Amino acid sequence: MVLAVALSMGVLLVFQYLAPKKTTPVAGKAMVSGAESAPMAPAAAPAVSPAGPAAGGETLVPAGTVGIPVTTAALENDKVSLELSSRGGAIVGARLKEYRDRAGKGGNPAVVLGAASGRDVAGETRLAAFGLAPDAAFREVERAPSRVVYAWDSPAGARVEKVYSLEPGHYDVALSVRVRNGTPAAVKDQLGLGLALDYSAEEDKYIFTGPTYLRGEDLVQVKVKDLKKGPKEDSGAISWAALLEKYFLVAAIPREAGSTVRVDRREGRDKVLEVVLAGKAFDLAPGTETTVAYRLYVGPKLGEALTPLGANLTRVIDYGWFTVIARPLLAFLKAIYRVTGNYGLAIIVLTTLVKAAFWPLSAKSFRSMQKMKDLQPKMAKLKERYGNDRERLNTEVMQLYKTHKVNPLGGCLPMLLQIPVFFALYRVLLSSIELRHAPFLLWITDLSVKDPYYVTPLVMGVTMFIQQKLTPATGTDPVQAKMMQYGMPAIFTFMFLNFPAGLVVYWLVNNILSIAQQGMMMRQSKAAAG
Repeated sequence: MVLAVALSMGVLLVFQYLAPKKTTPVAGKAMVSGAESAPMAPAAAPAVSPAGPAAGGETLVPAGTVGIPVTTAALENDKVSLELSSRGGAIVGARLKEYRDRAGKGGNPAVVLGAASGRDVAGETRLAAFGLAPDAAFREVERAPSRVVYAWDSPAGARVEKVYSLEPGHYDVALSVRVRNGTPAAVKDQLGLGLALDYSAEEDKYIFTGPTYLRGEDLVQVKVKDLKKGPKEDSGAISWAALLEKYFLVAAIPREAGSTVRVDRREGRDKVLEVVLAGKAFDLAPGTETTVAYRLYVGPKLGEALTPLGANLTRVIDYGWFTVIARPLLAFLKAIYRVTGNYGLAIIVLTTLVKAAFWPLSAKSFRSMQKMKDLQPKMAKLKERYGNDRERLNTEVMQLYKTHKVNPLGGCLPMLLQIPVFFALYRVLLSSIELRHAPFLLWITDLSVKDPYYVTPLVMGVTMFIQQKLTPATGTDPVQAKMMQYGMPAIFTFMFLNFPAGLVVYWLVNNILSIAQQGMMMRQSKAAAG
């Protein structure tokens, strides 16, 4: 039973390592854990019109026979620096000032959106009836430190104004889209708001990345393979739609109910995935107008930043089946960090407290396995006497357990109760942005990536071997005993070589505490035996 539990844990960990890969954003962006991001380049310029460059450095691009200038504007506060483009009137670049593109000193602000010719954008708008395309040429009509306004006019007389507002201390931007029907006929239309990200880099093995939206209470995660047969469309109570990475996200939150969502590959770009939120259809008589409002979030998967936006946007922080346990553990870890000032120390303290909470169960498990070990000579004699009579052997074995008050499952049940806590901690330490670039000591400068010199996983393997050596053998099969003593430490060491250092520190400390507890229990057992 002990072997089955241990192997089950191993299978789960190996499965996550070998599971079908999911997508992560393009290499070079700081959204990729541990990678350096390339500087946020300016938007790639379209073909230059015959008129050539315009005054002031603007580039003229053809729109029919008239060159239209493409301009950029900036919105900035203490949290984020945004770059907006008149092409589409959309956000095409975003840097986070409190996050860097690499661990240690120095580095540039982390890039969440990189201006790259329409690959990474937020805030595109579409109006089919009015002929408004995602890359339509807007005019910049107002610019202020916290506010930018774009306008687009159709040949028939329709007008669309987009107002971006950014407040201090926020990662989210208020976007207001005003549509005015200046045509002589009534128009029925539906505003679509688009987000797009390039997912062409190396894939992530452990954390879901890609298009996600919340429909009612259901979190819908759209994988690339889901789009092979065409776009995915959904309707109902759509609270928000987002494009996720391991630590960051871009999300759109409609201010009115009744949105629909469409997820697809970007036309002509298989690795660029886009999400389009479409609001309720509206009828506009000539000379009338309507306004549609959104919040656009471009920032970290940080509960403190997501909670004020409402709409259950905190659901993007997803720990799978263990979320109900993982979130309290993360809150506890952050509380400890506020005291220690070091997440490595916080992990050690948290591991110690969790181990203390399970100390009685672990002690009960050890005593049960010790009793099973003490019964092995008697079990061997029963097998010699009744080896050819399985029914009689089982009866005698159960009577032996009853006489000596031994529960054969007593060593495993306490372990089973601890497994959900382990996996919850595993998910927290694997994917929480709080540990991104968090230093510990000496050579471990980033707890979110592997130990560069493999010291901690190798030491962890040694401690696991010692722990197995001290664990009472509950079976008589020598092959099983060797598997537990040598095989499991070797398997776990191999798996942990590329795990985040924070997770390895947790497992290492847990092993050391288990060794200390087993040593104490062994001394108590010998003292009781005289």
